[in-house]
Amino acid sequence: MTAPATPSDAESTSVRELAAQIYVELVGRVMLTSEQAKPNPVDLAKFCYKLAEAFKSVEVDAHKEATAKMAKYDVKVDDMTSWKK
Repeated sequence: MTAPATPSDAESTSVRELAAQIYVELVGRVMLTSEQAKPNPVDLAKFCYKLAEAFKSVEVDAHKEATAKMAKYDVKVDDMTSWKK
């Protein structure tokens, strides 16, 4: 039996998976063009990790903002009964 993944492990896996998806997409686009110089694959992988980390940080910030907005709602039972009409 393995230990459950910690949030940091899950987050790094998520970043790694996103970076891999970005890398595959970029390699397909960049390597198929014949007129441009081909980037170093290692540099491209590093760039993909930076893009994935940036995306995840923005995603976390957006989630925090959405959670803060939801916390301000005050739903009462009377409000829910009006939804059934």
